[in-house]
Amino acid sequence: MPPDVLELLKPLFSAFVGAGLTLTVVAKFGKSWLFKEIDSKYAIKLAEKNNELINKLEHKKNDLNKELQIEVTYYKSQLEVLGGQQSKFLEKKINSVLLLNQHHYLAIKDIKAFTDITNTWIDEATSYFKYQLEDEEREELSSYDVYRKMKEDRWPKFQKSAELSFKNYSECLALNMPILPRSLVEEELKILDRCRSIISEAETAFKRAMCFTQYIMVPEECEGTEKEFMDSLLEELSTSVSCKEYLDSLSNQLFEKSTNCSAIIESLLQSKSNG
Repeated sequence: MPPDVLELLKPLFSAFVGAGLTLTVVAKFGKSWLFKEIDSKYAIKLAEKNNELINKLEHKKNDLNKELQIEVTYYKSQLEVLGGQQSKFLEKKINSVLLLNQHHYLAIKDIKAFTDITNTWIDEATSYFKYQLEDEEREELSSYDVYRKMKEDRWPKFQKSAELSFKNYSECLALNMPILPRSLVEEELKILDRCRSIISEAETAFKRAMCFTQYIMVPEECEGTEKEFMDSLLEELSTSVSCKEYLDSLSNQLFEKSTNCSAIIESLLQSKSNG
């Protein structure tokens, strides 16, 4: 065989030998060795893929945890804000109850002073003429002008104090009415309505009584008699006594009133703790 042909056949011969050797190895050692190699490479790739997925999942979990923490922090802050607002609202409620109780006390004190002095001075005027009219030996009635003038000069001070305290009391209730307990509002409205009438009735009684101390001196000029004007004076005294008695009752209930306010505050605090 020529040398050049031999050189061309050598690669082919090597290929056949290699193929034959592979077949021989497979035939001798079986398929296990070959597939072990394949499984090993596949396992490495699976491990790499698995690690990659685990890393991705870990990143995703971290991202989700961060988002969850952000949301939890947000909602927690919202709850804290809501809780803070509720606490402030409760504080305002309690302060309103205390403030109303304070104005109630001041109003009752000043209106009572007003009704007391009004009743006292009408009673003095009534007694002044009553004793004279019952004296059968008297010739004429003594004038009440000096006493009346003194009282009319001093009386407005008590009236203004009563009206100012009443105004503050009623304004306090009006401004805080939306957040005050309904039962308390209804009770205070009744007291305010009666106090308003009392102030008006006491004012009218005093002014009419002072007029009658003039009319009784000259009954003929005022188209009446001493007895008629004396009876009118006694009617104004009865009115002033009624006003005084009502304010006395309110004054005597001030301690009970404070106790009721304490119970209302306890109830508000209890409802807050239960909520």
